[in-house]
Amino acid sequence: MTDLPPRPADDQPPDATAALPLSIRRHAALFAVVVLGCVLVGYLRGIKEPPPLPVPAPAEPAVATPGGVPHAVNYAEVPKAPIKANDRWQNTLATLTFDKPAPSDPVVRTEEMRNTALADRAKNRAYDTAPPTIPHPTEGMTAASCIACHGTGIKVGDKVATKVSHPHLTNCTQCHVEGSNSVLAQFDTPPAENDFTGAYRSGPGGRAGPGAPPTIPHTTWMRHDCTSCHGLVARPGLRTTHPWLTNCTQCHAPSAALDQVQFPAPANGGTP
Repeated sequence: MTDLPPRPADDQPPDATAALPLSIRRHAALFAVVVLGCVLVGYLRGIKEPPPLPVPAPAEPAVATPGGVPHAVNYAEVPKAPIKANDRWQNTLATLTFDKPAPSDPVVRTEEMRNTALADRAKNRAYDTAPPTIPHPTEGMTAASCIACHGTGIKVGDKVATKVSHPHLTNCTQCHVEGSNSVLAQFDTPPAENDFTGAYRSGPGGRAGPGAPPTIPHTTWMRHDCTSCHGLVARPGLRTTHPWLTNCTQCHAPSAALDQVQFPAPANGGTP
């Protein structure tokens, strides 16, 4: 009888690859290496940063129809499409230019110019020392909106937005109200009137002698910055001839009567 091969033990499973042909077993390892290599290459390409997208070409201008209305553009072209007259307009006060004199420019100031400036200044005041009213609507505005124009002062045509003289006070509408309030205009009964009469300025400041600097002809309370009315961006009749000198009270003394300054009585009992 022919000897049979030994039967494997019950606890040892038969080797499945042993039954495969030798050529298949040799190429199986090579195939596994190729698969693992493809997987590794795909993984490295997947985590690689993608190349930058090409810059799209500028959108072609919208062609106008015979009726004058341009063709509609898609949403991607709206930011660059010239579809309106002011499509490049920007609402930025920093780019606003106006005729601002230099500190060294000569100042022409006549009595007529001064009176015109004072009359224009008094238009939006109940009396001389009253806070000026606001000549424009304030709905939706904040303190930052006020400072945008009145922080340094700007000029648009013949209109001057003067520099604020007390920038540390930020609740502007606490003292300054609209000159023409649309809310009050809707009431049938007008607000109650009174017979209060404010005091007006007495005229230009006096001088101690010929060539002496004039005194300040108004109160200095709430007027901490003289360049608000007398600086470079101001009404022509009120501009100072020496804007480079900023310590105004060093030469121009405030009025004791208008500022209501109480001097202490002298120790010897005499008059102050």
